[in-house]
Amino acid sequence: MEKQKRFFTTLMLMLLSGLLTGLYAQKHIELKYKVNKGDVYQYNMNIDQDIVFDAGGQTMALDQLMDFRMTSKVTDKAEDDFTVTSAIDAIKMTQGIFGMQITYDSEDPTSLENPMVAKIAETLSELIGAEYTMVMDNKGHVKEIDASAFSQNNDIANNISSGSNYAVYPEGKIGIGDTWDGDVTPLENSDMKVNMSYTLLKISGKQATIGLTGTIKANNMDGDELRLDGTVSGEMTVSTQTGWLIKSVIDQEIELDLEQNGQTFPATISGMITTTSEKMK
Repeated sequence: MEKQKRFFTTLMLMLLSGLLTGLYAQKHIELKYKVNKGDVYQYNMNIDQDIVFDAGGQTMALDQLMDFRMTSKVTDKAEDDFTVTSAIDAIKMTQGIFGMQITYDSEDPTSLENPMVAKIAETLSELIGAEYTMVMDNKGHVKEIDASAFSQNNDIANNISSGSNYAVYPEGKIGIGDTWDGDVTPLENSDMKVNMSYTLLKISGKQATIGLTGTIKANNMDGDELRLDGTVSGEMTVSTQTGWLIKSVIDQEIELDLEQNGQTFPATISGMITTTSEKMK
């Protein structure tokens, strides 16, 4: 009887050891985009920024909060490449300066009763329904991009497409702690360069958590001389089944000098970009 107990105890330990080994072996995964034509995702992006700038020798501080609701649809799929067309459905922006606060809400016509908001709306309202298209491979490398509808709003377009809503994945399987690099392409006609370094932090069920750090650089914007240097850091959670973003929280720290008509306007931007995504169909 005692021998039987020892036998069953040894057997259970062996089975448990094998189970744990199997579980740890599953901690290596390959991340890639696995989408189908017709897939539709809805994004909600919140951009919370503190902007300090110099104007006429005076230092001014602007608090800005922007909310975007966007829809992205996989409009084509060919082997490892797919095309995503994204459109802005709604924008809400709140700005605070000199103790005053104004709010533009594309879904609230009464917000336009404020003359200052109505002026802002002349620019932002053009973005509602505006589309941009990206052709990507299944590892997140952008092959083509068309954002011509954002030609008058490059700063907003760069924020939307600067790497908070998708990642570049490495070849092959990776495990927790593995790192890799990837370049993010904001816009085709943009001088902005975004270089990212990723680390796989956690795998939990059908989700993977990725840490990221990166740098942002630019030398011109819309033909104006611009020196922009910045850093980004944060985390994103993605689906291990589709590679698609579930949530990201990204911190931005940016310093810039904009030259116009022989004058230089320095500014610093500190902000957080929070993005969530949900598959609609």
